[in-house]
Amino acid sequence: MAKEKIIKDNAERWLLTYADLMNLLLILFIILYSMSQVNTEKFQQLSQSLSSAFGNGERPSVVQGGSSGNSLIDFPATMPSPVIPSKIEDQQMEALQEEISGLVDSEGLKGNVSVTMQERGIVVTINEKILFKSGSAIIEPNDQDTVIKIGKDILSKIPNKHIRVEGHTDNIPMKSALYPSNWELSAARAINVLKLLVDKGGINPKMIAPVPYGEYSPLVPNTTDINRAKNRRVDIVILRDSSSKGEADTDKEGSTAK
Repeated sequence: MAKEKIIKDNAERWLLTYADLMNLLLILFIILYSMSQVNTEKFQQLSQSLSSAFGNGERPSVVQGGSSGNSLIDFPATMPSPVIPSKIEDQQMEALQEEISGLVDSEGLKGNVSVTMQERGIVVTINEKILFKSGSAIIEPNDQDTVIKIGKDILSKIPNKHIRVEGHTDNIPMKSALYPSNWELSAARAINVLKLLVDKGGINPKMIAPVPYGEYSPLVPNTTDINRAKNRRVDIVILRDSSSKGEADTDKEGSTAK
C-alpha cells in the first residue's frame, strides 16, 4: 500500500514573521521612550532658574541636579548658571545708578557730581571744587555731607560689593613739601574720602580701598584750564562682581598671611 503524501499548509507562516516584527518594533519604542524620559524635578529647577533670570522669582546660584534618574540630558550637581547672576546684577546696577542719580539731583549737585555706568561698574565722579581747595587734600567741613550722604543713603545698603575710591589730578606738577608730586596728592584725597565713608558713611572697611592715579588717568586731555578742572576729581567706583575678583583675592591673601 503506497504511503499518502502529506502536504504542509504554509499559507499562515507570514503571521510568524509579522508577529516577530511587531515585537521588535514594540521593544524599540519602549527603549526610545525610556531614553527620552525627562526628569520632572530637574526640568522644574531649570524652569525656575530661567524665570529668575528674567526677574520672575528668587535668585538661585546654581541649577541643582544629580547623576541619578534616566534623563537623556543629565545636569551635574552644582552646575553654575552664568546667565542668572549677570542678569540679576545688571538689574541691580541699573537700579542703583538711578538711585544715586536721584540723590545727586535732589541735593542740587548736578554739574559737580556725575554718575556713569561702565564695564567695571558704577562710577560716581565728584569734582575737586566741591570737596577740596586747590592743592589740598582736606575735605571742607561744609562739603563732607555730600560724601556722607552717598555713603549712608546708597553705598552702605549694597551687600557684598567692593568699592574703590580713586584720586585723580591734572598734569600741573605739585610744589608742596606735604605733597611732593601728584601721586601723593591723589593718594591723600582718595584716603580722606575713604575715611569719611567708613567713619561716618557706614561703609565696611573690608569692602573699600583707595587707588591713587595722579595725573595718569585723565578724562580729557590736559590742554586747557577747563579740561584740567575736569580731570581733578575723586571717583567712587562700585565694582561689578567680575571686576572685584582681584579685591576679593587680595583680601584672602592678606588674611592668610597674618
